[in-house]
Amino acid sequence: MPQPYVGFWQENAGDRPLLPAFTGQETGDVAICGAGFTGLATAIQLKEKKPHLRVMVVEKERVGWGASGRNAGFAMRLFGLSLETTVLLHGREKTQEADQYMREAVNHVRNVITKYDLKCDFIERGMMTVASTPGELRQLEKEMELAEKMNLPGFTWLEGERARDRVDSPSYRAARFDEHAALLHPARLVRELLRTALDKGVEVYEGSPVLEVDLKRKIFHLPGGEIRAHALLLATNAYSGFVPYLHRRQLPIFTYIALTEPLPPSFFEETWKAPIGIEDARNYLHYYRPTPDGRLLFGGGDALYYYGGDLHRASHPSLYAYLQEKVRRVFPQLEKVTFTHHWGGPISATLDLIPALGAIAPDVYYSMGCVGHGVSLTQYNGLTLAELILGEDTSRTGASFVNRKVRRIPGEPLRTLVAGGIRRFLRYQDLRGERR
Repeated sequence: MPQPYVGFWQENAGDRPLLPAFTGQETGDVAICGAGFTGLATAIQLKEKKPHLRVMVVEKERVGWGASGRNAGFAMRLFGLSLETTVLLHGREKTQEADQYMREAVNHVRNVITKYDLKCDFIERGMMTVASTPGELRQLEKEMELAEKMNLPGFTWLEGERARDRVDSPSYRAARFDEHAALLHPARLVRELLRTALDKGVEVYEGSPVLEVDLKRKIFHLPGGEIRAHALLLATNAYSGFVPYLHRRQLPIFTYIALTEPLPPSFFEETWKAPIGIEDARNYLHYYRPTPDGRLLFGGGDALYYYGGDLHRASHPSLYAYLQEKVRRVFPQLEKVTFTHHWGGPISATLDLIPALGAIAPDVYYSMGCVGHGVSLTQYNGLTLAELILGEDTSRTGASFVNRKVRRIPGEPLRTLVAGGIRRFLRYQDLRGERR
């Protein structure tokens, strides 16, 4: 059966020989399931701290096959769904703590890229959140006022003309600029993390799905054998459904992307004057950015849960058509542009819409719930998880969202009803704001 298409980034990064699958009966110090940002970052940090450790990473498909190789490449500070939602659900103090963690996460990504000379088209020029309707403008003004009251640094308010000086769309009424953000090539980054991990002596196996996890004896059962370890890490995010505890505490929610052909240089000279990423102020936000080869990547607009947590919906024709139309509305000068690529994949969402990481059993750790903003979060979580595994007491391991109690999500068919109810409510708010 052919593998589903996982997107432009992997294609653009070029072919790479697969690493061997795991076979045999082995014992290690730390065994990690999942070779994306979280798994590789944790492995690197463990070897940084304790070079003698035997760290083994197993991946069901290939390195970066999940969200780490499919995302839009925004390294950003947003924690959870939105600032306002996080304050509403978790309070100002925890939100301030989370914002500091996320600002540190963006800095951490830059430092790691610099330290290991990772070739991933990293550009740190900030990002804008734009308002194009009266409803979006009111929402963005509320968020900006809230950020000021909480003394969150790095935000600048831009009225319409100042926003359009950076990226010129006739739809922009105002924008919030955030200096704590960067763009990168996610597939190249995950491959560079693989290179770094291998250089440090981490063992990485591809085509090696974990069929079952023995939480008590700390064993990964694989088709080719089993791995026993002193500590396990489930770095599987939206792909965590094979572990019952994690399946009941997160939903795999799909988001999709459309990509244009390479655009004329004049578009970026005249319209996209600063190489920054953009989001809008909707619940089901649109996110867009230039790619290193001069295309326009445009995603979002909706988020879908498929019955039973189906993970094999790499495309969505009606959303592809919607995203193309949206591009032409935001940038009318691209009315006749050709689109060449379309892909998508699942993000992980907890019921309270913030990330979760910690231990689910003695010496068995996990990370999930990035809610679509995981590029910087997952890599900083790698440091936090390494500290947890080694028993270190730091500001990160003591954060309120680490080792927290995660609310359970009911099984099917209630799971689908819950996801559908949340989606309808958020879509209603977006549509009401657009009508107004």
